[in-house]
Amino acid sequence: MAIKKKLTVVVPAIKEKSGKVIKAANKSYSHDELKKMAGKEAKHAKHEFELSNGRIVTRKVAAKVAEKSGEVPKSVGKKLHSHDLRRAESIKKKVMK
Repeated sequence: MAIKKKLTVVVPAIKEKSGKVIKAANKSYSHDELKKMAGKEAKHAKHEFELSNGRIVTRKVAAKVAEKSGEVPKSVGKKLHSHDLRRAESIKKKVMK
C-alpha cells in the first residue's frame, strides 16, 4: 500500500488571458512580482497557485488546501495571498532589482 502524501501549496503562479501559466521560483515571490517580470502580457493575469500535485488552482482553492495541510492558520480567509505563505513560513520578501 502506497503512502499518500498530503496535498500542499507549492508556489504562487499567474495565468495570463492566453492561458499561459508563469510559476514563481519559490514562495518568496509575490503575484505582483511575477506580473512585473512577465511584462505587459500579464497585466490582467489571474493570481493563482501551484499545488504539490502540479495543478494550478484559484486563490480560493489554494486557501482550502493550505488550511487543511496546516501550511497557514485557519484565520487566513477565503482567498490565499502570496504574503500568507511567506508569513506562515517566516520567509523574507524577495527584493526585485
